[in-house]
Amino acid sequence: MRLLSCDEMKRVEAHANQFGLSYQRMMENAGAACARNIRSIVEKEQGVRRNVAILCGKGNNGGDGFVIARKLLESGYRVCIILVAGYPGSGEAKYMYKLTAELNVPTVWYEADQPKALQTIRSADVIVDAVFGFSFYGTIKPELAKVFALVNDSDALVFSVDMPSGAYCDSGLCDVNCIRADYTIAVSALKPAHILHPASDCCGDIIIANIGIPEESYAAVGSAMYTYHANEIADRFPKRKFDAHKGDFGHLLCICGSRTMPGAAYMAVKAALRSGAGLVTAAFPQSMYQTMSVKLTEALLLPLKETPAGTLSRGCIPALLRDLNRYDAIVIGCGLSVNDDTAAVLQAVLENADVPVIVDADGINLLSKNIDLLQNAAAPVVLTPHPKEMSRLCRCAVADIQADRTGAARRFAQEQGVYVVLKGSNTVIASPDDPRVYVNVTGNNGLSKGGSGDVLAGMLGAFTAQKLALPDALCVGVYLHGHCADELSQKTSKTGMLPTDVIEALPGVYADFED
Repeated sequence: MRLLSCDEMKRVEAHANQFGLSYQRMMENAGAACARNIRSIVEKEQGVRRNVAILCGKGNNGGDGFVIARKLLESGYRVCIILVAGYPGSGEAKYMYKLTAELNVPTVWYEADQPKALQTIRSADVIVDAVFGFSFYGTIKPELAKVFALVNDSDALVFSVDMPSGAYCDSGLCDVNCIRADYTIAVSALKPAHILHPASDCCGDIIIANIGIPEESYAAVGSAMYTYHANEIADRFPKRKFDAHKGDFGHLLCICGSRTMPGAAYMAVKAALRSGAGLVTAAFPQSMYQTMSVKLTEALLLPLKETPAGTLSRGCIPALLRDLNRYDAIVIGCGLSVNDDTAAVLQAVLENADVPVIVDADGINLLSKNIDLLQNAAAPVVLTPHPKEMSRLCRCAVADIQADRTGAARRFAQEQGVYVVLKGSNTVIASPDDPRVYVNVTGNNGLSKGGSGDVLAGMLGAFTAQKLALPDALCVGVYLHGHCADELSQKTSKTGMLPTDVIEALPGVYADFED
């Protein structure tokens, strides 16, 4: 599903206008579609009366509000318009306001009669926020903040038109005084703020209203971001024939772990096994053998030469390279440790592997010390940094990464020729050869524990080994990792959720996505 930025949405509308769907008609269609959705929801609510306050700004979002007022009035609702920013400014909004005036729709000018406007809001059963829409920037002025605070404290059902007023369309940030809606009616298409935190937290339930813009207009403009929902993930989930065998589902190599971090290797391998890989080989320092042989009964084990500190030694490289062509995907880095020997191991794998290599955790920390290692990679490379690791790769502050997560991931992917899975709230996936980025909608703060990234790395490796197209493998893995945590959070504490809980819950979650 596409996500349209403010500029992209404007260009889609301009294209539609150029080819026959006027701006005025789009506004009429938008208001009518919003009114239909508001009626449908309100009429399902028990005990909700029909006093409606519609807060209108001076732009086109306010114009949509005027159409909503007219349509709800025609349906028997008691409607009052509150002009919170003065007389409408755009031609289309002025025309829609004129139509409401001809119908004698009660209207209050906030600047001229604040007490009446505030009392109208207090007594409303339904409040419609049609103040800013997707073009908001800057900060909310104190007088308007007082209005928004009253809305947010109200017991009324609150509907925002396109997006809550005070939310920044493209970044997902929002003013501290942003409207907090019960429902947001996205006009035409989803925008980034509908799924990016913290703005998405202000949206409530989201409804998409079709206003008649032809598909050709969307195709002409394209979109820089997209997301998937459950049915789209199910379409991409690995398919299994009734007569399949283990060789049909790929062989994954996990080069992970060290004496002080054996759990990272265990979690990556176990998650890969739970995610459908036909075979998984765990490669680790030889002193971990007793632990791994007990914990990983389904994996193949490849104990390797190690340093005195219990990390992989460069002396293990010949053994690793000897059978490197046996595998369909490789995961490297979880609990690996950072030193000259592990750097040599990573370099050897990148230069000799002819299958996708997923680099996580300490593998990324090693790359941040020598990013040129990526230039000699023989096969596709996937990096899975969290924001701090991404800041090391980009040599910038974490705050800079977080301020533009999609842009940071896209730029790095294209500059370095790698796939980037930038973890965190709304994990972002960027490709080296596709300007679009995937923005994930699943997951919660129960995943905020050491080991969650190891689980994800194993899942990504398993889906890649099963020969999904690499972008699909990454999107499926990221979505299902978060989705599993969401399912768990309905049954148990987020505080007490462990990465191993996620691993054990994967089979039950996957059952909903299989044929």
